[in-house]
Amino acid sequence: MAHTLLFLSAESFHASIWSGGKLGAPLYFSNDVSGREYFSAFLKQHRNPAYLLVDVIEEDFRLETVPHLTGSARTNLRERKFEQFYRGTPFRQATLIRRQEEGRRDDDMLFSALTNPQRISPWLDALLSNRIPLVGIYSLPNISTPLLKDIDSDHVLLLSWEKDAGLRQTYFNNKSLHFSRLIPINTGDSFSDSVATETPRTQQYLKSLSLPPPGEVLDVYIICHARDRLDLQSKLQGSSELRYTYLDIQELGKRVKSKDSFADSDATPLFLHLLASKAPGSHYANSGHTHFYLLWQLRLLMFILAALIFTISALWSGMAFWQGREYVADTDPLSMQTERINQQKQDIQRSFANSSIPAADMKTAVLLARNLNKYTPPAEEFLQGLTLVLDKFSRIKVDKLAWQTSATDAAPSSYPAQVITFDGSLTDFGNDYRIALDYLDRFQQALVQQGYTVIVLKLPLDITPKGSISGDIRKSDDNPALFTLKIIWRQKE
Repeated sequence: MAHTLLFLSAESFHASIWSGGKLGAPLYFSNDVSGREYFSAFLKQHRNPAYLLVDVIEEDFRLETVPHLTGSARTNLRERKFEQFYRGTPFRQATLIRRQEEGRRDDDMLFSALTNPQRISPWLDALLSNRIPLVGIYSLPNISTPLLKDIDSDHVLLLSWEKDAGLRQTYFNNKSLHFSRLIPINTGDSFSDSVATETPRTQQYLKSLSLPPPGEVLDVYIICHARDRLDLQSKLQGSSELRYTYLDIQELGKRVKSKDSFADSDATPLFLHLLASKAPGSHYANSGHTHFYLLWQLRLLMFILAALIFTISALWSGMAFWQGREYVADTDPLSMQTERINQQKQDIQRSFANSSIPAADMKTAVLLARNLNKYTPPAEEFLQGLTLVLDKFSRIKVDKLAWQTSATDAAPSSYPAQVITFDGSLTDFGNDYRIALDYLDRFQQALVQQGYTVIVLKLPLDITPKGSISGDIRKSDDNPALFTLKIIWRQKE
């Protein structure tokens, strides 16, 4: 995806189109009415997301130790610091460097701001009036950190030259930005002369801040072209407190996957590519400046969702189409079978003899036949429950079983009852009639649970008040305990 990269320095402002890792030629705009009109015309043709990189002298840095807070208290503290340090500019940010490990464990914060908003406002107004999605406003020191990824040093002074801005010197402590300054290069001064003159001054300033601490070396890393390296080495002499290292700009470009070639030590294209490929999360723009970028992200998200829904719908439709074809293929044999069955049904119907009997009479005859079945049910219907109970009472022996239809015992059913006369005997009880009678009583209760009505006609022992009790101590197998039951089965309505 293409991006519009804007670079603002003290003396110039230019735009480049970045696409696929390659940076287009810069297009410069003068800071006057015609220049701003020309810039607006440019924006109407290039509505890509835009990044604004600023490299100006008017950038201030302040290291502060503040209490460790969270939520709204943290936000309010930052706003108070902004009002204290940078009241006159909206372009400000706060970066957490680290949290202290001792004492109250306060936060070491870096507060920074672009202190001359008038330099940025004309170009920012043009971006907003043309509704350009502005990703953010960045300063060159804030995007330099990725270049220190492979540098093994706690105290680094990174030097770079931007031909439209000057010599940029940025100090990092443990790979965290602490301080940066921009030195304009006067006409006639070479890159190597400026480095040789300004580096000792910056070192003295850092010493006044005890950076780095006494006894440690300040590593100076210089981004330069191979043609300038020999000139720099001839003019720069290291010491026990100062060590110089040269970073080839071509190698740095390959490391950040830039497809541009660098003709000299101008690091502006390198930083612009670094911004487009690895933009940091924090920047100087506020929500009002990035409003159209948020809308652009939402619109892009909607397009992606629409494309995703369309793709899923197309796949689903394709699957449904093929499934439908399979269903049609499976339905054809069933349709043919249905047609054959219908044909057979019609043949059978045609073979029926013609009848002159009305349908109402036929219905009446069927209902009468069903009612007649209620009067003479099959034996298995009313003997089934008795059979199930006999299976559970193995000591009851069936001697004789007879049944007959009885209208007298039918109530409350409207159909005749089936009266079963059950003659049986109790076996394996010896002379213990108490247990035998209890066993027979449980047999009767089981029959009642099956829906029968049970009437005792004869018991093995007459226990009524009018009866006489007698006993025989002969072997029980010769004297079985005989009984007779009247079992009534009624038709259910």
